[in-house]
Amino acid sequence: MSAPEGWAPLLDRLQPYVSPEWHRHANESGDQGWVRLILLVDAHHQLSTPRVSEKVAMTMADLARDREAEREGWEAIREKAATERMELVASLVDASEDLLPEELMVLFVRSIDAVPPSMG
Repeated sequence: MSAPEGWAPLLDRLQPYVSPEWHRHANESGDQGWVRLILLVDAHHQLSTPRVSEKVAMTMADLARDREAEREGWEAIREKAATERMELVASLVDASEDLLPEELMVLFVRSIDAVPPSMG
């Protein structure tokens, strides 16, 4: 068995954003649907929060409070990084439909749903 056609291109796009261990599992076991599900949920989780470049830019913008041009430059860097990250998240979600069988797709959608489980 082999991984679906869209798996390798997605791995290439994700490689700069995931750990070498994540990438190794994706390459070695991406032909298994359950492994793809776990990896896709994990990548989605990792990419759903600001990355280091965004955090640095936010901090530098805060520190440049009295230097408007510099602050705006850091804000532009943060916005660009956030936009790129969110576009990658969207492409991961879009690709998941072709990478997961229907029964696992249901679990993927449930796993990435932002609504926390109810307490009670």
